[in-house]
Amino acid sequence: GFVPGLFGTSHGALQFMAYEDLKQRYNTYRNRVSDAKLNTVEYIIMAALSKIFAVSATYPYQVVRTRLQDQHNTYSGVFDVIHRTWR
Repeated sequence: GFVPGLFGTSHGALQFMAYEDLKQRYNTYRNRVSDAKLNTVEYIIMAALSKIFAVSATYPYQVVRTRLQDQHNTYSGVFDVIHRTWR
């Protein structure tokens, strides 16, 4: 678990990175300064899109981690889980 656990911390970092990038691009598209305040709906949309991105990027890791923790199956390691899951 230590290495897979470290990989799991990337979820928050990916979401924050995507959120800031979306916000900056949106403000540029609207011809506003890059750190301009958004309205409530815009904040919700940016948060939802960044969360979707982060979940999509890290969900495969969650599957591997959960299967490694399963007490009913025996795996020889992470690559065995990935191989058997892919099959």
